[in-house]
Amino acid sequence: MKKITSTLLAGFVILSGTWVSAAANSDITLMINGQKVQTDIPLQMVKGRTLAPVRAVAEHLGASVKWDENQHTVFITKGNQKPNITNTYANNTNEIKLVINGKEVKSDVPPVMIGGSTMVPVRTIAEELGSTVEWNEAKHTVWIANRIINPAASDFHGQAMITFSYDDGLDSFYDRALPLHEKYGIPATLNVIAERIKDGANTEFLEAAQIKDAYDRGVEIGSHTYSHYDPLTSNTDDDLDFELAKSKEILLGIVPKVDSLSIPFSAYDHRVREAAKKYYKAVRVFEHQQNNLPPDDPYWLHSAIAVTNEMTFDQIKLRIDEAVQKKKWCIIMLHGIDPNDDDLYEIKPELLEQTLEYVNNLGRDKILPVNTMDGLTIATQKQGK
Repeated sequence: MKKITSTLLAGFVILSGTWVSAAANSDITLMINGQKVQTDIPLQMVKGRTLAPVRAVAEHLGASVKWDENQHTVFITKGNQKPNITNTYANNTNEIKLVINGKEVKSDVPPVMIGGSTMVPVRTIAEELGSTVEWNEAKHTVWIANRIINPAASDFHGQAMITFSYDDGLDSFYDRALPLHEKYGIPATLNVIAERIKDGANTEFLEAAQIKDAYDRGVEIGSHTYSHYDPLTSNTDDDLDFELAKSKEILLGIVPKVDSLSIPFSAYDHRVREAAKKYYKAVRVFEHQQNNLPPDDPYWLHSAIAVTNEMTFDQIKLRIDEAVQKKKWCIIMLHGIDPNDDDLYEIKPELLEQTLEYVNNLGRDKILPVNTMDGLTIATQKQGK
C-alpha cells in the first residue's frame, strides 16, 4: 500500500482521491480521561472533524487495534470481543475501512494514512466505544471520557460547579447510574444508609462489595446515617450520636474515607449540625438553593433541586443554567434510577443521561463536575480560605 508522506502535514491530506485542507502545524490538544495524550502525528482538523492516530485514541479507551493489509481495514475491538478479520469487507478503492466491534463504521470524513499512521475522526471512535467527546474551542482541546474524572484544584478557575448526590445506597445506582457517570466522566457522591447495606438478602440496597467497587471507580461514599428511621432533629442526644458515629464506623469498614453526610428527610438544625461536626467535614441538606463558591458553611450545603419522577429535563436544566450564569455550586439530589419510575424519587435512566449529556456538552470550563468533598476542598483552596 502506498503511504502518504509526512509532508502532507504541512496542510493537505488525500481523502477519496481529492486534496482536502487540514490544520497545518496542529496545536490541538487531546485529553482522554483527564490526561493529556501525546501523539507521534499531530491532530488534524479536516472538514470540521478532528483526526487523530487510531491507536492513540482506541488504546487509551481500553480497545485493541489491528490492521489488515489485504482488506485495507482497521479493526478496533473492546472487551471480550475478538476482531473478526476473517470476514471480507469489500474494498475496491483505496479508501481505508473502519470496523469497530464487528461493525463497519462510516463517517463524513473517512480514515486516511498520514506519516505511516492511520488517522481517524476522534468522535467516531470514541462514541462507538461508549465514550463521550467534548470540544473546547477556547483551549483548542478535544476531551474524551469513559470513566469518572475527579478534577484537580487547577481545573477550577471560578466557573460554576455541579454535584450529583445520590441518597440511600440503592442498587439501581450501581446498575444504571454508575455506567452513565463513567460514560460522561462525571463524578458522583453516593450517600449510604449503613444499616441497609445488603448482606445476601434480596433487597433494593447495595452490597458492601458494590459500594467498594463504586469507590474504586471514582465515586465518593458519604453517609446517610445509620438507620434513616426518624428525623435527626427528633433524636435524643445519644441516639443522634449513634446514628452519625455508627454509620461512619460501618462505612469505614468498606472504604477508606467517609467525610460527608446527607441529612435524612432534610430535617436539620444547629444541634444536629454541631453533632455532625464531630464526625464529618461536610453536611448536605435540601433547601432548594444554590451554594456560593466557596460555600458559606460546609456544614450547611444546599441542594438546588431534588429530582422526582414528576420533573422534566427543562426543570433540571433551569437550575443548571442558573448556576452557570451566577457561577454557583449546584448540588442535585437523586435517589433511584429505574425504567419504571414507580416511586416519586425514582427517575428514568433516559432523564439522567439527558442531564449528564447536557452538563458534558456545556464543558468543564463553564461548569465543573465534582463530588461533595472535592467541590468543597477545591473551592476553599482556590479562594485561600
